[in-house]
Amino acid sequence: MRAAPTMESLRSTHHPARRRPRSKGDQVDDTGEHAAFRRAQRRVPDLFTPTGAPRTVVVVPSLSMDSTSLTKIPGIGHYEERLLFLLQLLRDPHTRVVYVTSAAVAPEVLDYALDLVPSLPRGHARARLTMLDCASTEPIPLTAKILRRPGLLARLRGLARQDAVLVPFISSDLERTLAVRLGLPLYAPDPDLAELGSKTGSRRLFHAAGVPVADGVEGLRDVGDVVDALARLRGRDPTTARAIIKLNHSFGAGGNVLFSFAGAPASGLEPWLRRELPRRAVFATPPDEWERYAGEVEVMGAVVERLMEGDEVTSPSAQMMMGTSGEVRVFTTHDQVLDGQVFAGCAFPARAQYRLEIQALALRAAHALAARSVVGIASIDFVSVRTGASWQHYALELNLRMGGGTAPYFLLHGLVEGAYDPATGQYLTPDGTPRSYFATDRLYRTEYSALSPSDVIDTLVGERFHYRSGTRTGTVAYMLGALEIGRFGVVSIARDTPTAEARHHELVRAFDARVAQVAQTG
Repeated sequence: MRAAPTMESLRSTHHPARRRPRSKGDQVDDTGEHAAFRRAQRRVPDLFTPTGAPRTVVVVPSLSMDSTSLTKIPGIGHYEERLLFLLQLLRDPHTRVVYVTSAAVAPEVLDYALDLVPSLPRGHARARLTMLDCASTEPIPLTAKILRRPGLLARLRGLARQDAVLVPFISSDLERTLAVRLGLPLYAPDPDLAELGSKTGSRRLFHAAGVPVADGVEGLRDVGDVVDALARLRGRDPTTARAIIKLNHSFGAGGNVLFSFAGAPASGLEPWLRRELPRRAVFATPPDEWERYAGEVEVMGAVVERLMEGDEVTSPSAQMMMGTSGEVRVFTTHDQVLDGQVFAGCAFPARAQYRLEIQALALRAAHALAARSVVGIASIDFVSVRTGASWQHYALELNLRMGGGTAPYFLLHGLVEGAYDPATGQYLTPDGTPRSYFATDRLYRTEYSALSPSDVIDTLVGERFHYRSGTRTGTVAYMLGALEIGRFGVVSIARDTPTAEARHHELVRAFDARVAQVAQTG
């Protein structure tokens, strides 16, 4: 009997840098699949612009990526709820949404997400929403589960009419196969372009687009290359204090290692590096072992970059949208909130001192992506370094997928019903006043597992934090299913970023008080 797949085996099977082997039941002629996919991609719509015509949006929030990095993220299975923000599309009465998950979404979580769709009775939106699930928590990508279920595939084909589009969390070979099986365009880049989103591919695209990057070396194939790159980096500038090694296809900071040059000799640097690298490796998301990581470098490849330092260092990001006709736009800039190197939240918009500079750099990269036929949503993470009064910006990596800032922005957009203003980098209400937010999907304390979604909603309402359409301010929650491990997300919307952040911290204190109350009542 064949053993059940382990997380270790799935890492090699579903890694985006590799062609996945197909089981006998999944046999598809690759040439025919690619041709069918390219034909369907001519029909990719502008997902977020209602046309008044009937359409169906099939949402498959599958985490089809490196399993090793994913297992380090608490509550990763509940990331399938991140795309529930797409229920905001139901504001258009001509839109139907089909949403597929591994396991069923709890009714109270779904009801709350529907309550956040403005200007519509919940029943009207619910009638145009079909929720399907695989009844499976098996640790493999959701898309793989769907492809194994002929009955579910047939159901999806019946629901997905000619006007439909498939929206994934990430685009891999699995999503392309599913799109072809369903006869739908994919609102995401062609998986053959995935290398553009690798750490090496990102740096090369930024170079080509004229977007500055941190001093470093890409295209590394093994630990010997890493040692050579570290030596070259230190040789170019002996004041370089620290460097960062990144696996090409890691998720978040899951493949990042910090290395310090403290005490490095002026000569004989390479032998010193070979000896010290295993000892000094500091993993961004421990626990980990150097031997295992070194093996991953040989499998995935890597880059080495200087860790940028200055009087002040921030971590802005930008999100872009690319259409099938080559049109591009930036729709947010954020200042990311990091826990070490791990994304923990974001403040929108980015600081006024540099948000338009970040927007302009992101537009350069977006045009370069559009020229390579990339469609859908992507984001760029930057590091910004202040020396005196001057800021310098360096692009770090390109994410060819929706990211941590996507759900907060579209929840803002759906609730406020305004528009992003590229002239100022702000979001404006219909009457022209700005709105900001502070957001995180990592409100995470073991004690929060005592809370139910209803407890969170009751706290928002009872403490008068909940969103109000009259003022277009307030807080909404998301990823409430992850409460089972003590984690969930919130978006606090206000007239400016400091107010939004202050309200967020007040809200955390209210949740902490609610946990204490629940503990006392037992």
